[in-house]
Amino acid sequence: MVKCFIALFMGPFLFLQIGHATSFYTSPTAALNGDGSQANPWTLRTALEHPAALQPGDTVWLAGGIYMDAVDAQTSFRCLTNGLPDAPILFRNIPGGRAILDGNLQYTLYLGFGQCSYTWFWGIEVTNSFSTDRDHNIPGGITCTAEHIKFINMIVHDTGTGIDTWKSARNTEVYGCIIYHIGNNLNNNGNKEGHGHGMYLQNDTVGTRWIHDNIIFNTYGYGIHLWQTTTTSAIGNFDIRRNIIFNGGAASENMGGPGNNSRTHNFFVVANGSGNPVENTVIKHNFTWASPEMPRPSVNAFGLNQGVRNMVLDSNILTCQTRLGYTNTPIFEASVKGNRIISGIPDIYGYYLWGFAMPDFPENEYFPVIPASGNDVYILPNKYEPGRAHIAIYNWGLASEVDIDISPAGLKQGDQYELRQALDLEEIILTGTYNGDDILTVPMSGYSMVKPTGSDQEPLSTFPSFGVFVLQKTKGEGPSSVHDLHSALNLTIMPNPTTGYCTLTSSLPISCEIFVTDLMGRPVHHSALDLSDQEKTLDLSHLSKGMYLIHLTGESTHLTRQLVIQ
Repeated sequence: MVKCFIALFMGPFLFLQIGHATSFYTSPTAALNGDGSQANPWTLRTALEHPAALQPGDTVWLAGGIYMDAVDAQTSFRCLTNGLPDAPILFRNIPGGRAILDGNLQYTLYLGFGQCSYTWFWGIEVTNSFSTDRDHNIPGGITCTAEHIKFINMIVHDTGTGIDTWKSARNTEVYGCIIYHIGNNLNNNGNKEGHGHGMYLQNDTVGTRWIHDNIIFNTYGYGIHLWQTTTTSAIGNFDIRRNIIFNGGAASENMGGPGNNSRTHNFFVVANGSGNPVENTVIKHNFTWASPEMPRPSVNAFGLNQGVRNMVLDSNILTCQTRLGYTNTPIFEASVKGNRIISGIPDIYGYYLWGFAMPDFPENEYFPVIPASGNDVYILPNKYEPGRAHIAIYNWGLASEVDIDISPAGLKQGDQYELRQALDLEEIILTGTYNGDDILTVPMSGYSMVKPTGSDQEPLSTFPSFGVFVLQKTKGEGPSSVHDLHSALNLTIMPNPTTGYCTLTSSLPISCEIFVTDLMGRPVHHSALDLSDQEKTLDLSHLSKGMYLIHLTGESTHLTRQLVIQ
């Protein structure tokens, strides 16, 4: 008999319905003079700059494909749209499409305070396919300092940062996102330690930051990192619920060992401002895992340094080592109850409770060793997309397969669905048609894992002990992943940087057009190409020194690459 706990979404499913809303469209191959129609779409940059036709409540649908741009030397895409409280502007994948923002600048997507507001980004993928060396800082990711923003069901991976929402990003929500392989190795006296966090969060005590139903794993640094960069202002008003966070720091080549506690945390909720603890924060119904095989398994830390005030730590599963304040923490005012606090840290690192003892917080369950029988299953339905759910399976008894009841996910009878596993989202495990009472039998071994881009380190599997899955309605086939598309063509531009002449070489014959633009999107070169000989030399000697973008556009070819002329 399967022991099954269901964590239900508290409240009705949310449907956005706005009267008189208009749909606009973007494409990675759009002409610069597009009007936003499906037949003549905008570039994504045009849509993000809030053209006059785009009104609060409208939706911008992103056609599938790879979007690349550079609005300045630091930013690939900048959002300048402003909706209204009851009529946000939405940026979404077109149904069945897969839009990928691929950038190797500091900010792949930047949302600045006072520049945009009441804007939602939904289901879009963000990555950096250029980062081939994880032993140095890599750029890319989402940075938000703007107010009233939502990031919904995004996928962010292989970037320098995941989703960073800074102090001024009041009343911003990060919901249902999947974030992994964030950051890079750092060299600390010969030891490779990780840096780069799934979410780096700050918030002042005006407004609320909602962090709900995300999956964050296999970062180079922390999973959720809540921290102050200043020491004079209080931070707080976080609402952090139903997130699945596991193996924080596992992507790094951290050698571990006693005394090496660097950047291997799932939760790191810490204030460093004297007299300014983390205030008014709820951390509830979250699920963590730390593989004992990690050199330094991920721990959970709450209230170190300056402590917390009015914190609720309730009904979480906290594995490995749990830290609650410390003997010299000046303030630790918290309700800590209903948690399952479980060991899993190797004995060499000490006891699994740090800074407190069981009698200090008696209203919790404590497990000095990992349970050895049974299983716990958690189904987390998605409030924005009925039929979608995140699933966490704690397979304590190491069974070869586990039965799960998917009825809480919001599927309707007759819906087609698929189940994927988080360590390789390209892998479809099960498909089916929902009959109203489906029980899925999920294998707990035999799965593939994706390596971080630019790393030779084998990923650390959580199976069979722990598995994380994504259930969703079946959608149309999207384009190939950015990595597969680039790899298939194996397009090279040599030399790059160049003094004006460069040769394009592809492993496959392609017929296409080439557009060269400057960083402001202005065309500076256009020609038709027939690469039947798989090689073509371009004369760009008339261009000034600087960075340019080369866009290759054809029936089945949509690529953008950077070129430096020096």
